[in-house]
Amino acid sequence: MRQLFKSFKGAGRKTKILCIAFLTAAVFFYLFVITRFSAQDAEESGNLSYEIAQDIAKFIETVSSRLSDEDIPTLAEYFEHPVRKLAHFMEYGILGGLFCASFLPLIGDMRRSGYKARRLYIVNTILVFLLAGLDEFHQFFVPGRYASFLDVLLDTSGCIVFCIFLYFRFDRKKYR
Repeated sequence: MRQLFKSFKGAGRKTKILCIAFLTAAVFFYLFVITRFSAQDAEESGNLSYEIAQDIAKFIETVSSRLSDEDIPTLAEYFEHPVRKLAHFMEYGILGGLFCASFLPLIGDMRRSGYKARRLYIVNTILVFLLAGLDEFHQFFVPGRYASFLDVLLDTSGCIVFCIFLYFRFDRKKYR
């Protein structure tokens, strides 16, 4: 990321505009993907997460000698809910990462003016919180789905964890 920032800093105006346009397009494409997953009805969404949970159960069955083929459906049902929640957490963590990447070009100008880039992480988290809320509101109108404020908090926590990781990995040294 530091190398990306250094190469971006020395790039020409057209290159910077293309980079920002590409990152912005990536954010909008990813928002489209999230919206498509949210637009799935309850049965389709449940089948997708059950298939993933079933794959996890089959993997555990191959590793463990105590489980049989008959235990796979029970284990898959056990893993289905955590898989759904982990998917929420990860997809909004990735969205937060894309927002951070799209804000990256702004950080150099902000640091020169004495502005702390930490504030961008806060803005990033607020944006993800609002988008997660809109996503849950959208799910309210999808057959068989429901809106949950706890999912909004889970989505936002995915972004927060990712932002904390990015801060400690790339920015913390600059503020000492």
